[in-house]
Amino acid sequence: MQYLFISDAHGDIKILKKIFKAFNVRSTQIFYNGDSELAANDPVFLNVLTVKGNMDFDSQYAKKNIYVGTEVTIFQTHGHLYDVNWTLAELIKTAKKNNAQIVTFGHTHQLGVEKIEDLLIINPGSISQPRGTYAKYGGTFALLTVTPESYIVEYFDRDLTLLNELTTKFSR
Repeated sequence: MQYLFISDAHGDIKILKKIFKAFNVRSTQIFYNGDSELAANDPVFLNVLTVKGNMDFDSQYAKKNIYVGTEVTIFQTHGHLYDVNWTLAELIKTAKKNNAQIVTFGHTHQLGVEKIEDLLIINPGSISQPRGTYAKYGGTFALLTVTPESYIVEYFDRDLTLLNELTTKFSR
């Protein structure tokens, strides 16, 4: 199973179309973690799980999603409602409360992946306005491959190029 995570496009619909077209067939589910600045019913989001970011003003967006797949449960949110700029504690607590094995969020514009207490935490970074150490890549998104034994997280740039040096593997 493969899951695509993307966030913080801030109006850049062209990049969303490009990535969704390229990864639609190979992804079990696509997650958009907020701040698109588009309408919730924009056709670009067909078959994409979306959440409301602090820059999304359409009330039709969900604040969070809980995706229950055959192998994993994924808790999705933008992050601003969980104070992720300062701590992941509330996000972790909420994900565990929802029996998630994976949590994905955006908001910080900084990519990151780590495993804390059997919870895999994925921030795909911002596809259009990256910040921090990995801003040099010009925008990133993440692809998670789930096997019975492991989680493999790969990051890609706006040109759909795999950033091998950022690939991380965790045992389940």
